Amino acid sequence: MKNDFSTSKHLLTPNLLIVFVFLILMGCFEDKSTRPATTKEDSASINETIAYDLTDPKDKLLIFEKIQGDLSGKMTYSYSEGRVFGIRPDKPDSLNVFGKEVFRYSGCGMKIMRLLENGNVETKSKGWLLYRDPKTEDFLSEMTNPYTGEEVGVPPFRAGIRGGIMTPEGPEVKASFTMESTAIVAPLDLVFTDMGDKMHITRHAFTKWFEKKSQTWRTEMTLDTYDVDKKYLYDKSYNHIPAEYHWTSQTSWLSILKMAGTPGHMIWTSSGSTFFDKEDLPEDFIAATEAKQPDVFAEPLKWDEE
Repeated sequence: MKNDFSTSKHLLTPNLLIVFVFLILMGCFEDKSTRPATTKEDSASINETIAYDLTDPKDKLLIFEKIQGDLSGKMTYSYSEGRVFGIRPDKPDSLNVFGKEVFRYSGCGMKIMRLLENGNVETKSKGWLLYRDPKTEDFLSEMTNPYTGEEVGVPPFRAGIRGGIMTPEGPEVKASFTMESTAIVAPLDLVFTDMGDKMHITRHAFTKWFEKKSQTWRTEMTLDTYDVDKKYLYDKSYNHIPAEYHWTSQTSWLSILKMAGTPGHMIWTSSGSTFFDKEDLPEDFIAATEAKQPDVFAEPLKWDEE
């Protein structure tokens, strides 16, 4: 955000590994996250040049974390909706067998962030995911595996409250399982593409981890993309950088599908954004969350010393 879900918004949990690298900054800047959009009348007063050094790991960290949340410490809700496909390259004769949409999902991560004195970013977060039927979009508790025809349970994924620290040299990681990832052995690798009044930002990672349940090595490739209005890069005092977020992952078969050893892999994709109010989330998602995980919104996020 991989348990059976990959975090990203978030890359460091087992199974789905949506690498929930959630770090929190308490900014010492003026909060301009809700400042009105710049108009033609006042644009002349703005120095329209990028205020960040896009090659500096420290500035890359600030940009990435401001996209993920709000450095002033405000609670944010990162919501996304996704689709998951299965690919069987050993079955090219029938396109219906070669590729299938397996399920859809809706997920959310709640987080607070603060900037530490040494320039690192600390985060407290929690995330969850609900499976959905690809045809009806109903929220599911079980589903039919389209490859095997077997009914399988799809319990809602839940990551408990987690803490993390991101540094310019990569995240500080403590994992209870064996894992390797290009996201945790080097500085944050962001690629910037100037698109006029927009900036397209991507990062990728390759990860593998040993799953105790299946006693097998599992692998994943992830690509995170963000599209932001470039005006938010002209001024470093913004605590949050609004972004349209897209995530794609190629990973092993999800354990709940019971397809270990079957040739092929899964493609996960999602799109989302960050909000400051629970009520901005879709009503059906709020209702399904409160029915399936009734305490998730009430469970507090706070710093350990508080």
